[in-house]
Amino acid sequence: MTVRRLPVIVPLFAVLATTAALVAVLPATAQRRTSAITVLYPEPRAAERIPLVQIENVRYVSTSDLARVFRATKYWRPEIQKLSLRMGEHTVRFTVGASVILVDEEAINLVQPIRIVQGVVYAPEAIVDHFFTYGMASDATWDETTRVIRFRAAVHSVRQAQLWVRGRVTEVSASLAKSLPARILYATPTEIRVLFEGGTLDTSRVVSGGVVSVGEIQEVSGGVEVRLALEDGAKGYAISVNANRLKVSVTDDNGLVDAGLFSALEAVRLGGRGGGEVRTVVIDPGHGGSDLGAALPGGSTEKDVSLEIARSLRTALQSRLSVRVILTRESDTEISPARRAEIANEQQADLFISVHVDGEGAVKGGGFRVFAQSPVAQPGISAAPVLLSGEGGDAELLPARAAQSPVVGASLALAQSVADGLQRSFPQSPVLIRTGRMSVLEPTLCPAIILESAPASRASPEAMSLRGYTVYDYTQTVAHAIEDFVRRSKA
Repeated sequence: MTVRRLPVIVPLFAVLATTAALVAVLPATAQRRTSAITVLYPEPRAAERIPLVQIENVRYVSTSDLARVFRATKYWRPEIQKLSLRMGEHTVRFTVGASVILVDEEAINLVQPIRIVQGVVYAPEAIVDHFFTYGMASDATWDETTRVIRFRAAVHSVRQAQLWVRGRVTEVSASLAKSLPARILYATPTEIRVLFEGGTLDTSRVVSGGVVSVGEIQEVSGGVEVRLALEDGAKGYAISVNANRLKVSVTDDNGLVDAGLFSALEAVRLGGRGGGEVRTVVIDPGHGGSDLGAALPGGSTEKDVSLEIARSLRTALQSRLSVRVILTRESDTEISPARRAEIANEQQADLFISVHVDGEGAVKGGGFRVFAQSPVAQPGISAAPVLLSGEGGDAELLPARAAQSPVVGASLALAQSVADGLQRSFPQSPVLIRTGRMSVLEPTLCPAIILESAPASRASPEAMSLRGYTVYDYTQTVAHAIEDFVRRSKA
């Protein structure tokens, strides 16, 4: 998969550095311009775009552009081909020809080498993620799916978030600089997730107490998100927003729900077109045909490994759920993202899982990423409509970009369930959840996620990684998490 995330620590792919160094310095003809990174600043400063160049199918960004945008000081030592970027108390050190960089003295392997083109040092685009992972850009956010860096205003709209326990009501509240629209993504007996669209946050917080076992208040793409994992016995919730304050409250008092003061917490509903039962799951092995996907260590390609993982996941799901499982491709064939979603819709899928493998070392130390469609509406519509069955056999035509909107909360809940399962099974490996605009998810009518595993599989699926987990371990964990999610939807 071509999205990027946290880089992989040196021991996993150190063998690549030597080979990569042989092709480090390239003439201008060896690179071409590709997509760009958009940088948004608070008004009145105008937005700008950082051009990317593509070298041997990998996107690179100029360190000069990075230094300008992030106000870093650049030090170049031509005699040893080394470059340093200093941003406050942080320093990033690059060596032309090496894939290993130093971030505050921690060795990180970007898999692809640092390049120099016409006297300018370029780094793989994944380096942008470093600036946010290591807190080097605390006044900005990064949306990797849309390639947007957004600098925040000095005064944030959501401030001083705190948790209070008031009898049998637990409340998370924060002061507001302006009123924000609240979107309830899902509110189940085990978890509630609310997005305050367009908000910015002064400080991320982790809270606990009362009915909340653990809660997170963080800034995400599209606003400020409040996610509360709930203790057993939670019954209801309430959301309150005015010009000065927001509140997310939960209670274990059923009387407050019966009185209409709190809304009931209910399980995510699945299988709407199948009478409430999950009957069909569509698994989408990424890439295929001439679309190789990422080049993986050991000579394999993402298209082949994703198919192996999809087949293994199909077996695991059929065993656990006794459902019909369909693959969008059974062989090495090329399918467009739109067609993959069409297959899920044609088969009236109740769940859709797209499988990918990270080949650029984007997940720090190996690990997993789970993607869901952004809950924030995207501007514009697609020309191709999709058919959505309604009540009483009626039907409604929706723009393709609106197809995922009615189930985006369920998609996020599914993503969280899978991520939690992976974190429990592989506690030493990072598990990240990301949202954004995903072309393969947008037109899909059922809850849908993308799974990406890293480090990449070696020559065979039995050797998934040097971290000690196999494709079998991985797919069994995912299947168990999906089984648990389906079981809770019936509660």
